Amino acid sequence: MVTVTGEMAVMLDVLGLPQGDRRILDAIALVGPGMEIEEFDWGSERSTYFIFKPAGTDLLFEDGVLVSAIVRMHPDAQDPSYGVYPRPAALVDGLPPTATRTEVEAIFGVAERTGPNFVRYEANQRYLHVEFNADGKIGKLSALLEPV
Repeated sequence: MVTVTGEMAVMLDVLGLPQGDRRILDAIALVGPGMEIEEFDWGSERSTYFIFKPAGTDLLFEDGVLVSAIVRMHPDAQDPSYGVYPRPAALVDGLPPTATRTEVEAIFGVAERTGPNFVRYEANQRYLHVEFNADGKIGKLSALLEPV
């Protein structure tokens, strides 16, 4: 298991907490104050997104529990209305915001799961999902409660 330090560690640490828990404010303080909320009902499941477009970040709650934090490291071609994380070099200590897959694997080692454009690691008793853009550099980092 990888130990992540930096601002992404704050996001990993608050996963699993219920919506409204004051400890989640530690993560919100990193990306706020501009926030929108979107809610969706998927039959038996309710999804609530705290959207911080200027900071390129979404917090996702499923049935009232924080399950993921998605952070854009570079402009999102799929949704140009999003900004990027304001301090990308502070997200994960030792991980350059322009890292390639090879560099990520050199830093973290063998991934728990890989795909054509991502690697996922067990990190801080949660999961760190690293998604790569078409140019081969990190596009998004996601803190995940469960390996989805």
